Amino acid sequence: MVGVVRAAGATTELCCGLALLALSRTDTERVPAAPFATGFAVGYLYRHARATAGCRRFRGGPARSLGIALAWAALGVAAERSIDGKAASRAFSAGLGLGSAGYWLARRGE
Repeated sequence: MVGVVRAAGATTELCCGLALLALSRTDTERVPAAPFATGFAVGYLYRHARATAGCRRFRGGPARSLGIALAWAALGVAAERSIDGKAASRAFSAGLGLGSAGYWLARRGE
């Protein structure tokens, strides 16, 4: 059951990330690569930090899970606020979701 919930979460992140990626492409601009790559790295490393700290289940370590989530949320918000333009902001957000889902896809067998 836990695997199904994780798969549903990763699927949701993947779908939302792809939708934001499509929205970040405007008529006159292409998807900005740097904000997307930064968002992907932040999303992937967030999942890696959670797995390394043993935060796979919230009930097992709620304080650790909350601490890591707050620290990475602050990093994500700071990075997102430093980005100019709606397309770049959406590309960063798409990268966050796709990086998080990418980590799950890369590590799902472990």
